[in-house]
Amino acid sequence: MLPPMLRPIWVTGALFVGAYSCSSKPTTNPDPAAPAAGAARIAVPGAKTAPPPGGTATASDEERFHLQADEGTLTIANAEGKAGADLVANITVTPASGRHVSTEYPIKITLEPTDGVKLAKTELTAGGADKSQGDAATLTEKLLAFAVHATADKPGAYQVKGLMKFGVCDAESCHPKKQPITIAVAAN
Repeated sequence: MLPPMLRPIWVTGALFVGAYSCSSKPTTNPDPAAPAAGAARIAVPGAKTAPPPGGTATASDEERFHLQADEGTLTIANAEGKAGADLVANITVTPASGRHVSTEYPIKITLEPTDGVKLAKTELTAGGADKSQGDAATLTEKLLAFAVHATADKPGAYQVKGLMKFGVCDAESCHPKKQPITIAVAAN
């Protein structure tokens, strides 16, 4: 068995062998959020501050994964028609100028069951390493589109909630998105 200081440590797919030494005078930093003596805190433009130690994530922490206006638009059309018929809601992502949809990102829509509405599928997927079109009606760098099929049991207005995961890229990097969605279903 290796001594504790030479045990392997797995960190996100890479193997590191940790080695450290003990000092007779430990260094302490009373405020773990404050930089250590001699260290500088670097402000990253556009970065949001992490929640305080022991704190919880806030809405703004989640919103950083939402599609921003300068990245593109997400459009969700209403599903309208007769009760008992196949109603279709089209969901599209159109990237802004200078951006594109990541066709390699594992795209996924997860829909929650809703009383009074039957969904053809509660999970729709596309993209990934093989750039599979999967359930997408369109999967290109210029447009991502899904058709969600629903049937309302009886006349009324319903809301189907869900979550859409996809990626939008600029010339330098790609940004994962985790966007809550709501599909309005109106049956007459």
